[in-house]
Amino acid sequence: MSVVVVGGGLAGLFVANELLAAGVHDLVVVEKSDTPGGVARTLTHDGFILEPAVGAMTLPHSHLSPILERIGADMLPADQVASVRQVYVDGRLISVPASPKALLAPLISWPAKLRALAEPLVPSRALSDESLADFCRRRFGRRAGEMIAWLMASGVYAGDPERLSAKAAFPILPDLEQDAGSVVRGAVARRRRREPGAPRPRLHYPSRGMATLARLAAEDLNDRYIAGFDVESVRRDGSEWLVVGSETLRADSVILATSPLQAAVLVDEELAAHLRGSRTASVVVVGLGGPGDDVLPDAFGALIGPGEGMVSRGLLYESSYAPGRAPQESWLLKVIAGGSPVGGLGDDVADIVRGEAETVLGKQLSPTLITTVDDLAGIPQYEIGHRQWLDRLEGLLRSRSGLHVTGWGYHGVGVAHLATDAVRVRKALVGR
Repeated sequence: MSVVVVGGGLAGLFVANELLAAGVHDLVVVEKSDTPGGVARTLTHDGFILEPAVGAMTLPHSHLSPILERIGADMLPADQVASVRQVYVDGRLISVPASPKALLAPLISWPAKLRALAEPLVPSRALSDESLADFCRRRFGRRAGEMIAWLMASGVYAGDPERLSAKAAFPILPDLEQDAGSVVRGAVARRRRREPGAPRPRLHYPSRGMATLARLAAEDLNDRYIAGFDVESVRRDGSEWLVVGSETLRADSVILATSPLQAAVLVDEELAAHLRGSRTASVVVVGLGGPGDDVLPDAFGALIGPGEGMVSRGLLYESSYAPGRAPQESWLLKVIAGGSPVGGLGDDVADIVRGEAETVLGKQLSPTLITTVDDLAGIPQYEIGHRQWLDRLEGLLRSRSGLHVTGWGYHGVGVAHLATDAVRVRKALVGR
């Protein structure tokens, strides 16, 4: 079997790693850029290390951990403060522990908390598709549900909870309800089923940055990875697929490891029209850093609650949970702004974000590093109807035997989701 993977981001590198481990050696990954990784890149300046996109992941993970081990990635456990998350709501910065005690945090009123605590008593309902906001309101009550939905949508998608699909964006929630008739009961049951002595998943980050992680994955492929390869089209030619670009490659199977919109440029019009139906939300990342020991809280970061009127969606205290990302006795803050429904941002976004960060932290910042990253690919939005969109896409791909897709536009936006999807594609190609 011969395979061409189009796209050298993490999705393409992971699926190639899985195929190689399964014995598929007639394999090549082509990437338009000179560097691997896609959105996973690392910016360095005067000892500050900024990850504009994802910079940490929870390990161990059944699919991600083996890939990281095979490529030799050096993963460091995050500082213990990573277990503390904060929320800025009603003009206050509130710490929320990663435990059931989170319900005691003063994010909502006591009547709203009592209604949320009654979630196990709420009858379950099987709905075909439901917004994240509607699901959380139904299970936890209006006030608690809207808070939970907003924070989940902001923290993962920078999205609108009224538009995101609960089943597509956070399938764990409806799965727990279906399994146990309650999100809370389902979560408790799953925790009880955890194997005794199994390591508890914990946040980790690559010691030398996400760009190095991507480089290691590319180097593991040796000459099977080709940089600077600009693909113009992917089309069928008899029993084979042609990847036409810097040169023409022939293969039994082609894996499009790009965004749906990028894939749409390469394929036939029927498939392209469907791929163009995907949705994304644009964000801007602002990195702020400078000297000082006690500038940032001892926590992972803070999400901005609903109704605060800010363009910032979340603050990540990079140097608190990953001390190596800032020089000694210095601090580094990453702010994600925009998304849906915030909309477009102006040229003064760095000044706005800095002011909002000062408001959230309750102190004046004196950064020596101010950098804005506004060329990131939009974050996929798994809105209502996304599951049906995927079903239709799978039908279109079945009629194009040998063509596959993977990446964060389809089955999950996290690094672990990309690893899980790589396993799915590998099984589809080699049956194991």
